[in-house]
Amino acid sequence: MTEITTKDRLLDTAERLFAEKGVKETSVRDITKAARTHLASVNYHFRSKNGLIRGVIARRIKPLNKRRFELLDLYIAEAGDKPVTVERILHALIAPSIELYLENPHFLSFAGRMISTPDKQLHRIFASQMDEVFFRIKDQLMLAIPDIPETELLWRIHFTTGAIIHTWTNHADLEIRSGGICKIKDKEEVINELISFCGAGLRA
Repeated sequence: MTEITTKDRLLDTAERLFAEKGVKETSVRDITKAARTHLASVNYHFRSKNGLIRGVIARRIKPLNKRRFELLDLYIAEAGDKPVTVERILHALIAPSIELYLENPHFLSFAGRMISTPDKQLHRIFASQMDEVFFRIKDQLMLAIPDIPETELLWRIHFTTGAIIHTWTNHADLEIRSGGICKIKDKEEVINELISFCGAGLRA
């Protein structure tokens, strides 16, 4: 059995508390108390609260983006000389994020808070991790639907990412309103519905 290190305990605890209480509302002392360690451990491993925030983000986002790029590269290779289809591009973007949510629900709740925070610095700490993905997806979509002007396409990608984020953060509302029929745990259905919806929006 792998021993959980102090660094991992800090990351796990910070992720959970940030998701439950909010980033600004959670102090370093709150985190170290819940993680059963001392304040100096945060300075040692992360140097500051912002360093800890970046650590929480990087631990999940780096593997997420790696998987997205792996899928995108696979679909590009399969397409050969033809453009990758919109649905394949969206699958590379969407499927890994839904899988990440199901494996780490605290993180995606935290991500929702980071994206919607009015604090511009905190927002960019998170959003900057997604910039490379955004532009790689844009480049492929420009090939897949070349008749859409670039400015219009940028807006449509922005709306697409909004739909994905809304699915992470507000899926419980739909589960209640649907009487339990629509659940985010139905992974393939959620992925397919998002791809269908976003694909139509991108092509409109």
